[in-house]
Amino acid sequence: GNTSAGTMGIDLKAGGRKKNTARTAPKSGNVYLHLLVKLYRFLARRTDAKFNQIVLKRLYQSRINRPPMSLSRISKFMEVKLY
Repeated sequence: GNTSAGTMGIDLKAGGRKKNTARTAPKSGNVYLHLLVKLYRFLARRTDAKFNQIVLKRLYQSRINRPPMSLSRISKFMEVKLY
């Protein structure tokens, strides 16, 4: 078949090519999770620390895909930030 650059493409009307499918909010209806998201959205926006952005990204993830992070680990990271 003839597949020159002009004829083939992504049929956007059919809903093709989703470039970014990462979550921008948690699916869960958990109020406390939403409060954490609110807090870390603010921190990720207002501070230049990569840590806050990573935590925010993890909060969006489904429970199965969410990598474990203990409170002790978080406190260890925050201790470094305080000094």
